[in-house]
Amino acid sequence: MFVSRRTSREASGQMNREMNREMSRESRAGHPVPLAARILYTAWMLAWVPLILAAAGAQNFWWLCNCALFIVLVATWFPSPLLISSQAGTVTVVGLVWAADLAAGLVIGDSPTGITAYMFEPALPLIQRLASLYHLWFPIYAVWLCRRQGYDDRGPWLQCVIGSLAIVGGWWFGDPGRNLNYTQAPFGIEQTWLPDAVYLPLLCVATAAALYWPGHRVVRWVLARLG
Repeated sequence: MFVSRRTSREASGQMNREMNREMSRESRAGHPVPLAARILYTAWMLAWVPLILAAAGAQNFWWLCNCALFIVLVATWFPSPLLISSQAGTVTVVGLVWAADLAAGLVIGDSPTGITAYMFEPALPLIQRLASLYHLWFPIYAVWLCRRQGYDDRGPWLQCVIGSLAIVGGWWFGDPGRNLNYTQAPFGIEQTWLPDAVYLPLLCVATAAALYWPGHRVVRWVLARLG
């Protein structure tokens, strides 16, 4: 019994020493996001926000991927595994689909799904279309932040709340012709078969099933491979 208690105390002491060393390393490390990355991302936002305001108006910020830019800005300066995890899955899936659609459009001359149709619209300012290329690097940045800050499995649940607010906000405040977050015409098909009180909740659930949870699994898989 004496040996068992001593062994237990030694194990507990060893655990406490390991925890103290880990906390000491984290304290010396300081902010998990390098200052250069924080400055570069902030500079991007300072350039992107006025550009979108001038070219497309504030309504454009209701898009889920655009909302994510602001949330990730907060997580860049104020590290929060929960906050960055809420966005990483969404922007990863959106980025992959957006990139694939754009690549196919460059081959055939137009967006096959309509997701990137605006990229082939000459009437839109070129600088506005170029600004949308953030979809290509944003998922990488979000996953990198998850690796730096840690991943929180509660993220998709938080995103269900954030995303639903963005969907309802886009429907309430947005011009119907903008079709923000597909609240008016999912994939170009005008929504006339359901009342909004039914369609919007279904859209929130469908978006969670198609984006947040698959994205969660993708990010988890990538982080596991990165080690």
